[in-house]
Amino acid sequence: MKKGYIIIISILSVVIVVLLILCSVLYLKNEYIEHHENEGQNNNVSNNNSSVQNNSDVTNDNSSIQNNSGNISSDEALQIVLKDLNITKDNIYDLDNELEYKYGAQVYEIDFKYDGYEYEYYINAKNGGIVKSFKERDY
Repeated sequence: MKKGYIIIISILSVVIVVLLILCSVLYLKNEYIEHHENEGQNNNVSNNNSSVQNNSDVTNDNSSIQNNSGNISSDEALQIVLKDLNITKDNIYDLDNELEYKYGAQVYEIDFKYDGYEYEYYINAKNGGIVKSFKERDY
């Protein structure tokens, strides 16, 4: 009887390992596809740094993208994030705001640091909705 249990446990272990490998392969394939989609999107997006107003923390300003695409501007996306956190732009630093294709739509990826944490927000460029947000301790 004990031998039967050992065989069943061995088979289940092999099945679990195979499933983990398949999940890893699918995840890496998805990341690979997203990366290459983003490269194509980034090649089509033009940066207009003339609208940056003496703020050395801003590394990328895509606020001019809204004109013909129907998107909200990067400044509007940032205001959505600041309102969500109930803070002002003066409180944040190391700001990076980029338009990307991720999560099946164009989104603004907004990264910054505030009060000992690193924040990462994804804002839908069409409707201004918060797609995802992350917060982690800034060590």
